[in-house]
Amino acid sequence: MIIRLFFAVLILYGIYRFVKTVQTKPVDKRRGYYISLLIGLAAAALVLLSLTGRVHWIAGLIGGALPFVRQYVLKHIYHRLNGNLGSSNKQQNSQQDEQAPPPRASTSMNKNQALSVLGLSAGASDEEIIAAHRKLMQKFHPDRGGNDFLASQINDAKDVLLGRRGR
Repeated sequence: MIIRLFFAVLILYGIYRFVKTVQTKPVDKRRGYYISLLIGLAAAALVLLSLTGRVHWIAGLIGGALPFVRQYVLKHIYHRLNGNLGSSNKQQNSQQDEQAPPPRASTSMNKNQALSVLGLSAGASDEEIIAAHRKLMQKFHPDRGGNDFLASQINDAKDVLLGRRGR
C-alpha cells in the first residue's frame, strides 16, 4: 500500500514538474508538449494495466511503443512528405523565377508611395506604420516564400515613413 502511494506521489510530482517546465516554453510550442504528455500517460497506463494482468500484453506493448512511434516514425513520414513537396515547390519557384522579369533597382520612394506600399492612409502613427510593416513582412519575407524585392520595398516604405532614410 505504501509503495503504491509512493509511486502515485512520484508520478504526480513528475507531471507537476513537466507542466511547470512547459509553462516556460513559448505559447505556440506548448500544445506539442501537452500532446506528448497525454500520449506518454496513456502509454504508461497501458503498460501498467498489462503488467497487472488487466489488459493483454500486446496492448501494453503497443501502448509502450506509442510515444516512440509518434516521435520518430510520424516525424520521418512528415519530413519525407514535406521533402517531396518542397522539391516540387522549389522546381515551380525556379520556373517562375526564369519567367519573371528581374527586379528593378531600388528607386527613391516618396511618402505617398510608402503609404500605398504599407496600405496606410496619410497621418498614420508610428505604431500603425510598425504594425503594418510587421504584418506585411510576415507574409512576404523571403524565408516565408516571399522575395527580396518585395521585402526591400516594404522596408524602404517603413524607413521613409519613420524618417530613417539615411541609415
